Amino acid sequence: MTKILKIVAFMALLHCGFTSSRVISTLYALHYGQPAWMVGVILSTYAAIPALISIHVGKFIDKIGVRIPITVSFLMISAACLMPILFPYEQFGFWPIIVTSLLAGTGFVFTLISGQGLIGHLSNNKNRATAFTYQSIAFSISGSTGPVVAGYLIDHGSYYWAFGGALTFALLGGGIFLLQARGLPSAFNKSQAKDNRHHSAFELFKDEKVRNVLLASAFVSMAWDLQAFMIPVYGTEIGLDAVAIGWLLSTFSICTFAVRVFMPILSQMFKEWSIIIFVMISAGLTYIVFPFTTSLTLLFLLCGWLGASLGASQPNVLSLLHQVTPDGRVGEAIGIRTMLMNASHAILPLLFGFGGSVIGAASAFWATGALMVGAGAKIGYSVRNMRDPAEKLVEDKAIEQEENIDFKKK
Repeated sequence: MTKILKIVAFMALLHCGFTSSRVISTLYALHYGQPAWMVGVILSTYAAIPALISIHVGKFIDKIGVRIPITVSFLMISAACLMPILFPYEQFGFWPIIVTSLLAGTGFVFTLISGQGLIGHLSNNKNRATAFTYQSIAFSISGSTGPVVAGYLIDHGSYYWAFGGALTFALLGGGIFLLQARGLPSAFNKSQAKDNRHHSAFELFKDEKVRNVLLASAFVSMAWDLQAFMIPVYGTEIGLDAVAIGWLLSTFSICTFAVRVFMPILSQMFKEWSIIIFVMISAGLTYIVFPFTTSLTLLFLLCGWLGASLGASQPNVLSLLHQVTPDGRVGEAIGIRTMLMNASHAILPLLFGFGGSVIGAASAFWATGALMVGAGAKIGYSVRNMRDPAEKLVEDKAIEQEENIDFKKK
């Protein structure tokens, strides 16, 4: 577990550099008078390229391992943070920020897929959910620390100081990685590394178990995007001020973090699929109820429950994905999941925004809630007769041992 914690450490620092650069870039654009649509372009750029390349990155990592991809990642994130410092707006205009968003968004995909593949590779069925819980907790901390540090550096220094802070996070993460790079696997699966046959990534969807995990992950990602985008819209519709809306979003984040702290205990009590199906149905029902209340107290309770529900999903999704994916294609499966998540980040805010502006925020909540409940029930029905992957592994090994004994007797 010590090696996994070191991996989590460099992933969190690179994530800190990535999230810092995203916040600084948007504020930097607004500071220099760029319109709101340009800020949207920046945020979409952070997600659009990763959505296009994630599957190929996953295949690449399956074949060659993680050393080169993570090295490329920290160099790209570092270069992204350097761009506005070396090419300031006063002399070079806005294009360095676009390059920053391209480099940082693309670079972090290599860290995300490589790191999650490593954690799954170095853990086992008993402690894998716990290992991914540590990564989720670390990302919760880095996702809040980076923007806060960036804000202080902007207010008490300058935007260039803030980009320098993001660069420091990236360099620290890269340094921790390089110190342990020699001990990391050259490839997750030797036979796959030598296998040059062409595999379509979407062949994995033919496997019902893999398909169910990926679909569950996609729906949870959709639900996550909805709260970030539509809670401010709904709060504004019912007359809440900015402070109240900010606290609603903070309540969601705090409860997300809290449930992940207790996830090692919960993962010993419940199976992964039980947690994921509960998350989907619980979050869906919460969204259906959401537009029926204008009480701030009830909204705090709903946001807290929603955060606790969705926060429990990621460690269990990643644990299951490693258990059900065929050998040598884990990076590819994580790439598909990352593609679906980034496509959600790039497209769904536009759909939610359009629906909210035309027929109100309630429509987005109800539609998403109904989809979550329906998908949760459908996936629950699909997996109810499936054996737990860990149990199947034990049973398969027992059968193999019996066959070996019979063979020796003969």
